[in-house]
Amino acid sequence: MKALASHTAAIVLILLFALELRAQSDEECQDGRIASIQIITEPIFAEGAADSVNGALSKVYAAANWLHIETRETFVRRELLFREGDCAERLPLTESERILRGFRFLEAASVESTQRPDGDVDVTVTTKDDWSLRLEPRFNFGGGFAVTGIKVGDSNLDGRGRLVELSYILRSGQDDVLLSYFDPQFLMTRWDFSLGVLRGGAGWTVGQAVAFPFIGLVGRKAAFQNALYSEREFRYVVGDSKESTTELLLPTLQKTFGLGGGLRTRPSLLGRSTRLWSSGLSLSYEDTRYSSSVFEDSTFLSSPGVAEAIGGATSASVLPRNSLRLNVLGGVRWLDYVKREGVSTLRAVEDIALGASADVLVGAAPEWFGLEDSHVLLGFDLYGGTRVRGNWFSALRMNAEARRDLDTGKWRDRYAAFLWTNFWVVSSRSTNELTASYSAGWKTTVPFQLTLGGPYRLGGYSLDRFPSGARAVLRLENRYNLTRLGKLIDFGSVVFFDLGEAWSNGALFGVDSGLRASAGIGLRFAVPAGSRQTYRLQIGIPLDDGVNFGDFVFSLSIDRLLRVETDLIDPQLARSRDPAIRSAGRFLK
Repeated sequence: MKALASHTAAIVLILLFALELRAQSDEECQDGRIASIQIITEPIFAEGAADSVNGALSKVYAAANWLHIETRETFVRRELLFREGDCAERLPLTESERILRGFRFLEAASVESTQRPDGDVDVTVTTKDDWSLRLEPRFNFGGGFAVTGIKVGDSNLDGRGRLVELSYILRSGQDDVLLSYFDPQFLMTRWDFSLGVLRGGAGWTVGQAVAFPFIGLVGRKAAFQNALYSEREFRYVVGDSKESTTELLLPTLQKTFGLGGGLRTRPSLLGRSTRLWSSGLSLSYEDTRYSSSVFEDSTFLSSPGVAEAIGGATSASVLPRNSLRLNVLGGVRWLDYVKREGVSTLRAVEDIALGASADVLVGAAPEWFGLEDSHVLLGFDLYGGTRVRGNWFSALRMNAEARRDLDTGKWRDRYAAFLWTNFWVVSSRSTNELTASYSAGWKTTVPFQLTLGGPYRLGGYSLDRFPSGARAVLRLENRYNLTRLGKLIDFGSVVFFDLGEAWSNGALFGVDSGLRASAGIGLRFAVPAGSRQTYRLQIGIPLDDGVNFGDFVFSLSIDRLLRVETDLIDPQLARSRDPAIRSAGRFLK
């Protein structure tokens, strides 16, 4: 009897425990479980679009759909953060939609849920393809129109999200040929794989990376490995002139290797925001050497003694690196995303990050690692975004880094970048943007230079104007949607005014520009209509005395998507930043 009683008690306890687990499970799925997932992949032009118009447009629509390979359902399903039987929670659904929208070959993505009478949920995932096959020529408008290169590629090869690009760029010496490959689902997993091979005037550059990045605001694990072998030339601009550019090319040999990983806490919801804590470790190796001579593509250095003097100044301003460093990383994210149409694009939906994030890196390369360069590296990255009022959004981003030599006890290679941008979505057709930015480097021992001119700095000055070591720019522009040609193309306009100044700041070949201003207008277009890739053809003019038609600056560029919280603040400055900082920002944010 005692045995029977004990067995009965055990069975009762097991049943009670099972009921409690079931109750907890039901309690966890207050919004029901996901009963089914339907994937709908739409072509560039919806079925029947060719039949709804007459003439040439119908043939264009039909030809585009015939040439384009649609995104595969299996690719979309693998990117989702939920499966049948999971709880129908808001965060995995919204993050899945945002992740899909992050692929450049998708024009739009939506994740919608419908509740059944029994409380469970049916989820419908809809994606619309963008034109993935690209042919992008490079132009030079200064001193007459000329084609300076071309890039051809496909960002959705075989409908599996794979990117293949081939670039050919004309140089004064040997032309550059670049082949790039990226697979976001390497071997049908969530791992990324990238490979790039460049043949240039200085030699070969080969870069490779395998990574499992944090997946949206849900992923809790990340890991990466990358390697680089690079024979390249760092391009210095010497002096300032609007008539011609004098260049110095410093041959550089760099070998880097990185390996690391990170963990995140489980997401905690605070209202609509998601708070996450992250930590990680990485090991970074760098060996960088410079040639004792420089090469020029101008007759400026043909004068006796000039080449030797400038070569000596270059050698004194750069030092070789040879270090093995252990890096500790930590971060916090307190973010939510809101969707808006036509902020930096013409009509596409974009995600604006609201909230804050902070990341810190501390690295140590001690002498007992046995390499030449012993130092401590400090770096941080801060972001804050808010909706000021209605459709007025403001975002602030700042990052900085510095090295401290363990031998001398001095700080060197200090860099800082700051960006504050405001968007006013005035209407469905008009957006204003006000942006203030600052970038600088101090006590640098690696090749470093900034310039003030360029389409996204002072648009009325050419790219090479005012080489410097510090730069500040204030820019105001209005973007307006003009018209749409069927489903083929969107047209818009842009009007801008910018104000800026550059300082030598002790940088090699740096000059002081004084306060400068420029203004201009441009045409923006997206193909097909609704695409998130927006081209900009603009004309800028410096607001100086004695300006004539020859001072007009023409440029063709591609507008960047609104990703202030993750994108590089200043690509020019990034050329000189530490490889481990760049890897942490790319893989462990």
